[in-house]
Formats: sequence, C-alpha cells, structure tokens
Amino acid sequence: MKEGLIIKYYRERAGLTQTQLGEGICSVTHISKIERGHTQYSSEITNLICKRLNIDLIKELQKFNMLETKLHEWLEAMVKQQKEDIESIKEELAQNPYLHFSETKYFHSILLARCHLMQGEHEKGKSLLDSCQKAWGTLDRFERNLLEHTWSIYFLNLHNCKEAIAHLKNINPKEYNNHEFYFHLATSSHLMNDRVKAYHYGTLALSYFRETNNFKRILDTETVLLIQMGTYDLCQFEETVKQYHTLIKSCRAHKEEAREMNLWHNLAVEYFAKGFYSEASEVYKKLLEQSEVNPNPPLKLSAIRGYVHSCLNLEHYKKQNLKSLLDDGRRLAEEAQNKTYQYVFYMLDILLENKDINDYYLFLENTFLPHLHELGNSTLITLYEKELFHYYRSSSQHEKASGLAAKYFEPYVH
Repeated sequence: MKEGLIIKYYRERAGLTQTQLGEGICSVTHISKIERGHTQYSSEITNLICKRLNIDLIKELQKFNMLETKLHEWLEAMVKQQKEDIESIKEELAQNPYLHFSETKYFHSILLARCHLMQGEHEKGKSLLDSCQKAWGTLDRFERNLLEHTWSIYFLNLHNCKEAIAHLKNINPKEYNNHEFYFHLATSSHLMNDRVKAYHYGTLALSYFRETNNFKRILDTETVLLIQMGTYDLCQFEETVKQYHTLIKSCRAHKEEAREMNLWHNLAVEYFAKGFYSEASEVYKKLLEQSEVNPNPPLKLSAIRGYVHSCLNLEHYKKQNLKSLLDDGRRLAEEAQNKTYQYVFYMLDILLENKDINDYYLFLENTFLPHLHELGNSTLITLYEKELFHYYRSSSQHEKASGLAAKYFEPYVH
C-alpha cells in the first residue's frame, strides 16, 4: 500500500503515464494494481520501477513511516509549549512529500489548526477544523478526540465556554492519551463558575503534567487551582495572596514572563472582586507597563478594563489618561473582533464621561449580561451582576434585586 503510493507520487511528479513507467517492465494493469496496493509484486519489478523513477524505496518508506511519529512529537511540543520545537517540526513536516495524501493528513491538519490558534490566527485555524469536521467519517478514534479537543481550544480563545465544554465532554480519555484536555475542562469550568468541577479537573490535569514533566503547564494548573481556593473567603485571602507571590517567584526563576503576567492579572481580579480597588489598580498598572515590553493583546484588554474600572471606583484619576486607555482598548477590541470588550469599553466610557447612569445599567441588563450568559463567561458575569444587584437596591427595584440574589443562594438551599 505505502510502496504503491510512493511509486504513484514519483511517477506523477516525473510526468509519466502508467504505460510509460511500465514499458519493458510490466503491464499497465500491473502498474495500476501496484499503485492501488491491490497486488503482490516481486522485488525485481519494484527495483526496476524505482530505478526508472530514480528513487531509493527504502529511504522513501522511512520518510513515509516517520510521519505519524513526527506528528506526535509536534503535538507534544504544543502541549509543552516549546516554541522553537513547534516551528522546527512544522518546517520538517512541510518538506515531507507524503504529508497530504497519507493516512495522517487529517492528523496534520488538526495540529496545523492548533498551531494557527496558538498564534492568534483564529480564522485560519477554524477553516482547517471545518474541513476536518466534514471528513469526520474517515477519522480514526484518536483523530476524532483530537479534533474535539482542538475545537474546544478554538472556542476558549473566543471566550465561548459553553461551546468549549460541549466539545470537551465528547472526548474519551481511554482513546485519547493527551490528558491535557483536563486542563481545558478545568479552565472552562472555572469560567462557568463551577468551582467543584474546576478543582476536580484541575487535579487530574496536574497529575498528568507531573507525570509528563511538563513544568510550564504545572504552573498553569496550579494557578487555576489557586483561584478555586478561598476565592470568596476574606479570612483566607492573605494566605491566598502569599501563594500567588510564591508562584510568581517560581515563574520569575524560570523566566516564564507570560505566566508571571497571568498570575499578576489573576491577583488583580481577586483584589477587585473583594473591593481592594487601590491594590487592584496598582497591579493592573503593572500589567499595562509589562504589556508594552511583552505584547499580549488579550491580557492588555483585560488590564485596561480592570485599571479603568478600579480608578473609577477610587474616584481619583486623570480623566484624559483613562480616556486615552479606553481609546486604545476600543482599537484593540475592534482589531480582535472581540465584542465582549467592545461592550465593556462602551460602558466604561459612560461612567467616565458622567453620562446618564441609567443608560449604563440598562445596557448592562439588556445587552451585556445576556451576551456574557451566551458565552458562559462567569468571571465577568459575577462581577457585573454584583454591580447590577447594588444598582437594583439603591434604585428600590427590590423584586429584581431579590431575584438576582436568589440565583446565588439557590445552590445552598436543601
């Protein structure tokens, strides 16, 4: 089968017909059967064919057979986020002549889609995933699970947690040995505000990353687990802050700047959620300064939101500075086609410009929160529903305030 594909490839590359290739060696029918893998053939015949095509069949078979091994190496490099290896393997695979017609072509397409997603090229990634989805019936079990996993990464990048979880739930861990997907389940569950599942899946992911000596992802998972512990417990918050600083030191020691920035961001979110706006603004300001040195558009969007919102709560700020930041945020959000942050900066502009506060809360209630619920982004849902609750109370909308409060107490009623 593989020998036939190789012979067909080099015959077509040489511009020969089956008749021309078989002349003086064997019949055109025999050549056709060899290429389709439908017949037994002698080494004497294949040697003559390969001599005419000027190829070494043993070396060509080695190239063909290494594809699957190399693709698994590429996946491992992506899971471990080894950027140099990702690029070098990508280039090596691109030079393999059998990549696009071997049985591994969809395996490669899915991994190439993930590579595009890692580089923020969402449309390129989605296009490849769509083509693989259409070929679902021809994929093997591993490839189907890999496709579901990569779809989840695509939707997580778009902050669409519901769709991400829907794909992750289709994965069978017995058929799919890349248990990195537990980390994405933990992340999605966290964003959906399901702390129990986030901790459960985070523990499974941590075990997998430790088994595979994946230090970078151990840090990522410990960060997710830390967020789940004592998030609403002010008594334990001082200990939580200490744990954040311990992880930040580990990142610094291993020169993991991006992960360090992510930890600072999560700490800022914790400060803001507990009403420590001064501390939150300081950390968000640090993130904004760092984003100038190490560009990270998604983190910068969140840092702009957090810094402006923190300053507005403190009520001592330079309006022009915040206005400039909001303009920068709107530009970034439009470039990324990120509707969530386009809405966020629209609302913050209402607050900054002292426009009718009712416009802010009407937009929050009727447009922004429904949008967040559609995506399943519980981190922002919780933040903004808390704001809406206080507005309902202060404006004597007691029925709405009670309805919103009940949502958070219902899980504890037996």
